[in-house]
Amino acid sequence: MGLSEMLHYLEEEKERLLAGAADVKDLYRSLADSIRTLPVPFRRSFSPDSGITAGLDSERKKIVFHKHNLQSSEGEVQNNTRWLAELVNNVYAIRNSFMSNVHFVEMKEIAEIRRVHADIRQFLEELYLKSSVWILQDPTSEASVLARQKRKDIEELLKDRIDPFFERLEQIKIDEYSIRLRMEIRDDIGSLQNYRKSPEKFDGLIKERCNRVGMSYDPELTKVMLQELEQTDESLEKRLHGKYEAEDKQTASPSIRRKYMRILHRYLARTKDVAALLPILENIYFLYQAKPSLVARVRAFFARMAGREEKTPRKDIKYSYIIGRQSIERKEASLESLIGEANRLEKHLLRVRDSIRSAQVNKKIKTISIAKIRDTIDSIRSTMRRVFEDSFGLIQWLGKRSNRDKLARLPENMQRDLNYHLDSIYATIIINAERMKEVSRKNKGRPVSEK
Repeated sequence: MGLSEMLHYLEEEKERLLAGAADVKDLYRSLADSIRTLPVPFRRSFSPDSGITAGLDSERKKIVFHKHNLQSSEGEVQNNTRWLAELVNNVYAIRNSFMSNVHFVEMKEIAEIRRVHADIRQFLEELYLKSSVWILQDPTSEASVLARQKRKDIEELLKDRIDPFFERLEQIKIDEYSIRLRMEIRDDIGSLQNYRKSPEKFDGLIKERCNRVGMSYDPELTKVMLQELEQTDESLEKRLHGKYEAEDKQTASPSIRRKYMRILHRYLARTKDVAALLPILENIYFLYQAKPSLVARVRAFFARMAGREEKTPRKDIKYSYIIGRQSIERKEASLESLIGEANRLEKHLLRVRDSIRSAQVNKKIKTISIAKIRDTIDSIRSTMRRVFEDSFGLIQWLGKRSNRDKLARLPENMQRDLNYHLDSIYATIIINAERMKEVSRKNKGRPVSEK
């Protein structure tokens, strides 16, 4: 194989790599969502969601770098929020400018992309360092677990999914530069020793030949090419093939089944939070029940004496609240319905958990079809979303002036626990939504029966 054939081989390698650019572009969308939702476990370090959203520009096409210093979790949240928004915007810029046509991405752009990745890692490092006190104080708390999971998700997305794409693209461009320049100047220079005898003379020649073939002169890549002049074409070809064939032998990514099971187990981990909601909701329900009159209490007393149980009439609590999705929406809800929904969700989570444990014990976990796992995820997600939204709406409603006397009668620990368990449920909904989108995009078109 001659140098021309080697260039053709590299061109084929590049086209094969760039065929997956659309997947990498989608991964950047997942990366942007993961960074944008970091304030969920790190609420004290950032402005409210509205402040973050105001700083985002999903149409950004230019990467911007500023010097930032992350403040403490109790300190300057505005600066932290600006830095987070800048990171998300730079990810948007990579998607919009570079990933739209990767054929035109050069070494300079790859260096900028690497710098964005480095900034994300620095941001995560500083964020976790500043927050290490509360993370280590209660390492098993939901906020601590979620914080560590978010960092792991982002770092794995960069290291295992995105970085390898640009590392391979960079290597292909280095080898293309080296071989093209080798073809132009090898007969004139001959060897590295000859170059060292008259570097100024040969540098001018190299720049002139780069200009002639339409390449930008790069002194660092030129040094690589000069080192390779000591190798024969056959040796260079063998090394080239060995390098790219070795890179192709990558560890297989997790199967669709394992990806879906991770999502399902994350939902099942919220069983205790759903169970903890029920006594709090029931306590709120009883706060709004009218006390029975003296006559009713006497009648109930004599009924019990006669061996009968007279039911006390109950009044459902209906309320409305505002929720923002694509647009602001007012929803109507009922406390009895919410309690019933939460109760059914808890039982459903327990049944699914027991079913999975039984299948694992009997080594039949692979007999559960992927379609069934996905349907179970969809069912849990929709119910858990309704429970969260109606519970969050209940908090809104309780905050109204007309309800404050009832709210004051709800023990402080219940008020605190209600917020805590809802935060845990919401964080899981967000993370699993991100993972489901990623799995769906990555496996689009593949049969659901695939293992």
